[in-house]
Amino acid sequence: MKRKRLLTLAGSICLILVLAALLLPACAKPAPPPAPAPAPAPPKPAPAPAPTPKPEAPKVFEWKFQSHWPAASTSYIPLKAWLEDDLANLTDGRLKIEMFPAPTFIPTKELLEAWRGGTLDGGTGSAAYWQSIIPIEAVAANCPLSFKLRWEAEYFHFVLGFEEAVKKAHEEYGVMYWSEKIYPTAFIASRPIKTVGDFKGLKIRSSGRIADVLKIAGASPTMIPGAELYTSLATGVVDAAHWGAAQGALSMKLYEPCKYYHEPNLAYCGTDAIMVSKKSWDALPEDLKKLVDMAFKERCWKRSCEYIMGEMDAIVAMKTKYGVTVVQMDEELQKVLATAATEIWDDTAKMTPENAHWIDVMKDFLRKLGYID
Repeated sequence: MKRKRLLTLAGSICLILVLAALLLPACAKPAPPPAPAPAPAPPKPAPAPAPTPKPEAPKVFEWKFQSHWPAASTSYIPLKAWLEDDLANLTDGRLKIEMFPAPTFIPTKELLEAWRGGTLDGGTGSAAYWQSIIPIEAVAANCPLSFKLRWEAEYFHFVLGFEEAVKKAHEEYGVMYWSEKIYPTAFIASRPIKTVGDFKGLKIRSSGRIADVLKIAGASPTMIPGAELYTSLATGVVDAAHWGAAQGALSMKLYEPCKYYHEPNLAYCGTDAIMVSKKSWDALPEDLKKLVDMAFKERCWKRSCEYIMGEMDAIVAMKTKYGVTVVQMDEELQKVLATAATEIWDDTAKMTPENAHWIDVMKDFLRKLGYID
């Protein structure tokens, strides 16, 4: 009996345990659903673009030039127009040059110091005027009776390297230098000069080493600025003059007091130059320097070509319109001038070792051309 009760109790306990195991999951609280993901934040508005800064206007450089040419000179007006119009357009107005004729501000002989000191930004000058200050100018002006054609002088300057040597010498003095053109030189006179006898005592306006050649050959040269030249011929201060060649004589109306134009040329050289104060030049930005440098070089070539055609036209005009006679100097006079020229070449070489080098280069070239032995 007792045993039966124990078995009944144990069975009850087991049943209770089984029921509890079955009822516990049903009584447990359900797990809460997962929290929803937070809504994405609305995008921030893009910041307003910063205003684009306006580009700064390029700096404009304004230069004042004085020429060694008077306003009537055949070279003055073309260069003035080119500098003030063409070059201004080429640089998009960044460089504006105003050029004035001799002697608007200062005497011509004072121009080099004015450029060096920055009193004037630049202008034109002749290498013949300052050869005692910059000795290599004596070589630049030392073409009497040497080159006979334009290309020969151009080859000496631009291929054999003389132009760069002249540039360097001027830059060291505080002046930038570019040949303005390669051109001939010939003289016009109030009487015909054919023989050595005619040449003796001839009062002639001249400059540079050409003047020295003429003096050795028997003439009496004197330096007269262009602005005074016509009056000096008209009043008999001098009987003859060279101002370039035929175009110079035509533009300056030298055919009025002088009716005799002489050949062959006394020289074929590049003594006219555009010169700029190094102080003004150094103020330019590099890109503008390169542009102006290339423009000056190109214009030299172009102007040299133009000048040749102008020479032919000028000779025809003086003969047909103004009664000028073209005179050929005889062979004896030409030989006297040539001998005097070689003496001047050697004298120029003695001035400095650099001059000696360039005179040797010139002579070697003339030998190749068959002009000297």
